[in-house]
Amino acid sequence: MSTVPDLSHEDLADHFLPLERYLSDQCVLLPIGSLLPADSPRLDGENTKHVRAIAELDDELQPIIVHKESLRVIDGMHRLRARAERGDTTIRARYFSGSESEAFLFAVQSNTKHGLPLTREDRRAAAERIIKTFPAMSDRALSKYTGLAQQTVARIRQQLPSCRSRKSRIGVDGRARPVNPEENRRIAEEFLKENPHASLRQIARAANISPSTAQDVRRRTIRQRNSGEPAARRPTAGSPGKNGQVPDPGLLHDLALLARDPSVRHTEAGRMLVQWLRLTMVVGTNHTIVVNSVPEHCAEIAARAMRVCTAHLEEFVRKLERR
Repeated sequence: MSTVPDLSHEDLADHFLPLERYLSDQCVLLPIGSLLPADSPRLDGENTKHVRAIAELDDELQPIIVHKESLRVIDGMHRLRARAERGDTTIRARYFSGSESEAFLFAVQSNTKHGLPLTREDRRAAAERIIKTFPAMSDRALSKYTGLAQQTVARIRQQLPSCRSRKSRIGVDGRARPVNPEENRRIAEEFLKENPHASLRQIARAANISPSTAQDVRRRTIRQRNSGEPAARRPTAGSPGKNGQVPDPGLLHDLALLARDPSVRHTEAGRMLVQWLRLTMVVGTNHTIVVNSVPEHCAEIAARAMRVCTAHLEEFVRKLERR
């Protein structure tokens, strides 16, 4: 198994761009006997019943995916076995031109989207292998590829000491972000002191943080001027803000301003916005209770749904910041 060399963040991020870019648009007809078995994320190999079920179908099967350099199957072993069982000697395929490590990543991603689902054990084993191969990949990005909850990925990483020491990781957008973001918040604070009229995007670029984090640093800087509170101060372990018992005072203040603004409270969309924020605040201050109330067998389903909701909220934030 190959690993990614110690590259710059710019080069390393290139590995996390959409893997579909390595996929040929054209189909080719390949001899079944010329293909090598897949380096499959399935620990138990192909499912015989699934192969037979496919073999009995009259429908034209989707082309399989084959690594161009090695002719090893990346995605479609069940379809390949079904074709062979029917007596076919050729099969339609599309070439994948990435590295072997990227091919495995594509195989895991493909098997979480269609066909016979990977088992929980398959996904966990795949996650461990991907962490070893791509140690700079963030938990969130790995969660996207494997379909595991982000917390599950984090626990798997914790069991691999050699993969825990990186100062930053690459996210789903290809950007490097610190594992410990406090240093970047401090950089943002210093940049803001020297450039008090800088935009959120300028602050975010200077400190390598998100615009929403830059906005939080700016709010804390303003509160510092009024009360002397350290701008980059964050709740410490065991404090009310950390364990979710007391809402952030700044959030309560901002929410009250929004709720009182006539242009907000006199429109249906404005009232909906305030309701969203209040609900989010309630969940944020009681997340431990909510998490503990979710049955274990529903945890991954709830996590996937929450990730979708989070993505929608992040897009909403980006649109607001562009206003």
